[in-house]
Amino acid sequence: MPMSNEERRLLKELELGLIADDPHLAMELLSGYPARRFPAGLLPGMAVALIGVVLIVAGVGLPAPGAVVLGVLLLGLGACLLLGSTVLARSAGRQPTG
Repeated sequence: MPMSNEERRLLKELELGLIADDPHLAMELLSGYPARRFPAGLLPGMAVALIGVVLIVAGVGLPAPGAVVLGVLLLGLGACLLLGSTVLARSAGRQPTG
């Protein structure tokens, strides 16, 4: 059953409203390809941060201050990988990728 002119007009208004409100979502829906849901540095950042936490715990349990220092550095690197692209994109005034 074909749409009436009124239904077509309302649908066009809804489409234009979606494009105005959320152009990223509108382009994703029009292209048919979903955007990445996770940032690119998520898995490497989590792995590095986890290794850093393990080194901190091991260094505190054993008399190994070098392991604690290395663990803190790795934890910081993991946090930078996890948050880096989002923070940099926001500071530049862009939408984060992913």
